[in-house]
Amino acid sequence: MTKQRGYYTLKIGGKNRTLHFSMNFWATYTDLLGISLDEIGGVFEKGVSLKAIIMLVYAGILTYDQENKKEIDYDNFDVGNWLEDVGSEDIENIIKAMTESRILGNDLNAGIQRNSNDTKKK
Repeated sequence: MTKQRGYYTLKIGGKNRTLHFSMNFWATYTDLLGISLDEIGGVFEKGVSLKAIIMLVYAGILTYDQENKKEIDYDNFDVGNWLEDVGSEDIENIIKAMTESRILGNDLNAGIQRNSNDTKKK
């Protein structure tokens, strides 16, 4: 995982690909799922569907590549196939990178419980 907030790089589809959880990502992700930003917490509330995971990874890679003017040589079905070779640790790290991203200047946890100590100041 890259140390820069909101990024995650993994080897998928035969090469290293970076996901970027930026404002552009959130716009793309909500469009792909057909939901509003207000509904994003519900996507993760009752467990994560395969579609949500595929679209999360696809939107993350797509966002990074579009922001960096890279050629888009894949679609969400390619990403779904690539994910068959990705371990649960990478999926957990991707979700962690996403939940540590910022949107509209605020930390976002997408309805995923964080440590209770994170909200208390010492």
